[in-house]
Amino acid sequence: LGKVAPDDPKKRATRLDLANWLLSKDHPLTARVFVNRLWKVMYGQGLVRNMEDFGILGTPPSHPELLDFLATEFIESGWDVKKMITLMANSASYQQSSLVAKAV
Repeated sequence: LGKVAPDDPKKRATRLDLANWLLSKDHPLTARVFVNRLWKVMYGQGLVRNMEDFGILGTPPSHPELLDFLATEFIESGWDVKKMITLMANSASYQQSSLVAKAV
């Protein structure tokens, strides 16, 4: 983002500029972090296990394509949390039992 506003190099960036940048389609990190936290609430464990460090030093996601898909869906839905919860709850993954099957 830098110290200047993206639309006018002579103007300093504002909090609104930062908010627009954080929520832009070109910056999916915010959506990825939120979706990962929502996944943890629903499944007990996030797709990225280290919730505090989502960057280069953190652990990579167990299913990066799924995380990217969910983040993209979240952005394209207009950041609709209810729609994201419904998408996750209606998935085959969520509807599976968490009980361990007996060995035959």
